[in-house]
Amino acid sequence: MSIEKMRLVNLVGNLSDLDQTLLRCVQSEVFAPEMAINTLDKSSGFLPLSGENPHAQQLKQLYDLAEDVHAELSRAELPEGFDCDQAAAEIKRVQERVQQLSSERREKRERIDHMEQALIQIEHLHGLDVKFDDIFSMNYVKVRFGRLPADSYPKLAFYDNKTFFFFAFDHDDAYYWGVYFAPATKITVIDDIFKSLYFERLRVPDYVHRTPEEAITNLNKALDEDRKRLNEIEAELAKIKESEADTLNRCFTVIKAASDVFALRKYVATVNNRFYLEGFIPVSEEKKFQKEMDTMDTVSCVFQPDDANPTLTPPTRLKNGRFSKPFEMFVGMYGTPGYRDFDPTLLVSITYTLIFGIMFGDLGQGFVIALIGAVLAFWKKMDFGRIMMRLGISSMVFGFIYGSVFGLEHVLDPVFHAMGFAEKPIEVFDSNTTNMLLIAAIGVGVCSIAIAMMINIYVGFKYRNIDKAVFSQNGLAGLVVYLGTIIAVALLMLFQVNVLNPVFIVLVIVIPLFCIFFREPLTKICTRHKNLKPEDGIGSFIMENFFEMFEYLLSYVSNTMSFLRVGGFILSHAGMMAVVLSLSEMMSGAGSVVVLIFGNIFVMCLEGLIVGIQVLRLEFYEIFSRFYSGDGKPYEPAVISYRPER
Repeated sequence: MSIEKMRLVNLVGNLSDLDQTLLRCVQSEVFAPEMAINTLDKSSGFLPLSGENPHAQQLKQLYDLAEDVHAELSRAELPEGFDCDQAAAEIKRVQERVQQLSSERREKRERIDHMEQALIQIEHLHGLDVKFDDIFSMNYVKVRFGRLPADSYPKLAFYDNKTFFFFAFDHDDAYYWGVYFAPATKITVIDDIFKSLYFERLRVPDYVHRTPEEAITNLNKALDEDRKRLNEIEAELAKIKESEADTLNRCFTVIKAASDVFALRKYVATVNNRFYLEGFIPVSEEKKFQKEMDTMDTVSCVFQPDDANPTLTPPTRLKNGRFSKPFEMFVGMYGTPGYRDFDPTLLVSITYTLIFGIMFGDLGQGFVIALIGAVLAFWKKMDFGRIMMRLGISSMVFGFIYGSVFGLEHVLDPVFHAMGFAEKPIEVFDSNTTNMLLIAAIGVGVCSIAIAMMINIYVGFKYRNIDKAVFSQNGLAGLVVYLGTIIAVALLMLFQVNVLNPVFIVLVIVIPLFCIFFREPLTKICTRHKNLKPEDGIGSFIMENFFEMFEYLLSYVSNTMSFLRVGGFILSHAGMMAVVLSLSEMMSGAGSVVVLIFGNIFVMCLEGLIVGIQVLRLEFYEIFSRFYSGDGKPYEPAVISYRPER
């Protein structure tokens, strides 16, 4: 549970050594570069290094080539001496084999598409017993084939005095397919009339001749020939893919590496034929990086403390154990911790796992969740699967305490009797247990909020932020008010012990609230700030702090009450499973088993998702909001990405 310490690295050398230096940085996989030009003195003469990536066009050619043969590019082992020049030659060689086939394939596809569209159009013109060549060769009459909406067809009767003829060859409920003839001198006016009737013109392709019946026969024959040739082309390209796949992957590996290394030049500053590069590496990786750079005697590599350059913010690299590491995903959803902040991953891993198990306690369903998580973790290599494993085990533990197995509340009774218990530890449906569960849920909330406040106090004192640590609503003053009030109310309600005497009220409530209300001037006094007067005036200061104080007190109550949902979901889960069991008992034989199985699946999917979201909400809104900002910069070392960009 920590944020790894960083080391600032400065690299200086001759411009001729730049490419090799960048390659070493990438190969180390630990160097996170910073924009050097932004941290240097503007009068020092340093300039950013510019230039177009010479490998971008080669990559584009390679991507196009892989797309033509339907190949998936990936990293491959390189033979000795295989460089970008050899890769370019190999790409050109394969391209020559593929180019003609790819061009012919594209032409065949377009031709097939056109003929299929023409076939659809001509099939509606069966009634036309005239050759298309004769129709389109007329000089004084123009012809338009197409379809007319069915509701527009009766409207043609209003145009009897117009000089056109419309003949329908086919129709359905939506359209009439046909042709209209009009004098060439009137065709513009007639076209406008049919446009107003939403006539959709179907253009007969130039290569269609003779009658529609003959044209359909010829088109089908041509389509069969083109489809056969297209299949032959695809087979030839598949053979090329099979024979050249390793070559393409080797070319991709070397060119992608060269392109990504060249892209790092944007971080470099130059002056007088010298380059300057800086970035951060984890302290634990210092020896590894030093070993990479020791091979270059002409490049100076200087390691400095993480705060050597105040203009740079070190990136954050989380360092967590095996149990909590998967929960970094949830922390990342809220934001990356600042380099000098507190890493909440361990806290999240414990509280999330614990609260989920409490809310979704079922031994059988927990086992299924853990099993699914194990499949996702070890087969799909998913962090979420590892989280599900932990949640499932937690659900199993609390399910055993509740005595619940797939909703069966008394199946574990013999086990408890053998252990010396008269009955299971917690009977969820007992009326006395309900109040205990809700009070326990409040207790979980109080502990969680108090821990969050303590973390905020720790971080505040660590970085000497008196306002944050002492006078804020989540600082020492807020913690005293919150816990003091909770303890007083608990003693009064549970044990009838009243500690709300004047001394307690003054020390535990009044003075801390006074500190929170006057946090700004008190902080200035502690930091020896001379001007204690509020910037916006005393009246505005009092008004703003009054409403803020009201909001703080309200948040203490609402945040604590939010944890009632923990107890509520225990009862909700038990209630839903009781409904499933009731439905199962109404059935007989196999039907009862089917209802029980699908009822459990439904509850696991629905309530499991809802509980997961609700616990995450408690983490973010009730716990994180008290100490965590999530405004850090993630640690992103320069590496070569062998994932195709398109």
